[in-house]
Amino acid sequence: MDRAFLINAPSVISEIIDGEVIIMNLKSGNYYSSDKVGAVVWSWIQEGRSAAEISNLARRRYRAEPEQIERELHEFFEALITEGLLRENPSSHNGHSSLAEDSDSAKAQELFSKPELCCYSDLQDLLYLDPIHDVDAIGWPKSKNETQ
Repeated sequence: MDRAFLINAPSVISEIIDGEVIIMNLKSGNYYSSDKVGAVVWSWIQEGRSAAEISNLARRRYRAEPEQIERELHEFFEALITEGLLRENPSSHNGHSSLAEDSDSAKAQELFSKPELCCYSDLQDLLYLDPIHDVDAIGWPKSKNETQ
């Protein structure tokens, strides 16, 4: 059975900027980045593509052994699930039955590189700070504890 994924919205938000995806998990306070292949794969996930479709698209777009692409995409999906950014969609039906229509498949083949998910936790305190209740007269972004 083909795996399908859902982004864990509304607690997970993302933006792709200049070939890099920035993903924020508002529940954990962590943010993530992935570039190159990882950003392209994230865009395919956003489109509702299944794991099999993403694998097929990646094999058309990138040069590498099919087994390597399959293995490293699987590891990337598992990292996204472990971090709470994705969840499996119990409904494997999606609207992308034909890959021939995808414009990425017509591009020249690029060299495949392992999609990496980089995690950052340095903004957790700011994300958890309640600007109405946790600040004093000095104001945002200083918490009551920092100003004493």
